[in-house]
Amino acid sequence: MTFTASDVSLGGPAHVLIDEALSKYPQYRAFRRGELSRADYCAWVGSGAAPLSETGLNEDQFNLSTRLPVNEWAYTERILEELADAGVIGSTCYPADEFGPLYNTVAATFRHGPYKTYIFPEEARLLFALAHILEPRRTVFPGSYYGYWAVWAMPGIIAAGGTATLVDINTDTMRRAQDNLRALGLDEGVDYVTEDAIAFGRTLDRVDFCVLDAEGPKDAEDPLLRDKAIYEPIMRATSRAIRPGGVLLAHNMLLQNLTENRYFAGRIANNESQYAGFHSHLDEYYDVHAVYPTTEGVGVYRRSDKE
Repeated sequence: MTFTASDVSLGGPAHVLIDEALSKYPQYRAFRRGELSRADYCAWVGSGAAPLSETGLNEDQFNLSTRLPVNEWAYTERILEELADAGVIGSTCYPADEFGPLYNTVAATFRHGPYKTYIFPEEARLLFALAHILEPRRTVFPGSYYGYWAVWAMPGIIAAGGTATLVDINTDTMRRAQDNLRALGLDEGVDYVTEDAIAFGRTLDRVDFCVLDAEGPKDAEDPLLRDKAIYEPIMRATSRAIRPGGVLLAHNMLLQNLTENRYFAGRIANNESQYAGFHSHLDEYYDVHAVYPTTEGVGVYRRSDKE
């Protein structure tokens, strides 16, 4: 599939920036074609043969290139098959042919402003597929930023006649989310809540699908509100509303090192520390835990019948 690049001069999808920066290197092109193994490509990235300053990327972006799947469609199919086997979803069927045109429309229409997004194509496709398969009546997005994560779920939510609530404490990003979804014609049944996601979670009634990608201040005095540790208090407030059998999808669950990558070894150690409380909560209230090593990591969890 050929994706149309969007303007990333200010913000935009990080994968477009990565691809444009690295496509001049034969090692990257061979890796993306499946002709160079992930381990060998990762070794090249770490060798210094292409100095970081020469690529125009930061260290995180350069190393993230080693996690890209060769085929995002096939990768998503494998995840869906595993989720079906685990009983999280009842089918693997979704309108796969509609994803490419949607992707290119979003690339041409979505206005990122100064914000870069680290949602990668296989993660967008997975959310697109799950929203169609689950047919949720009520979906909530705690920490919705400026709508780029929600946009992939909206076609499935709309097709199911469902509603979506985007929650973010930042007024500017919420306004951008509203403008973008309206421009794409994907704002049917959407509520925009500019409020703290923890406080809002306590007010929720029945939820079928929760899509989590929040982030607290990195300098927050309370460690529970710092960076990704905020997942725990958000979900302790929200999980009570998710119906038994309902699904939680969490982004940034980068917990598996696909190669002997020293950079990610450090990131994973930090993530494991930040998610300790979140994982304790998941152990208590979710009976299926499936974490997939997508580029940024995605976790899919099924709500148990525990009150």
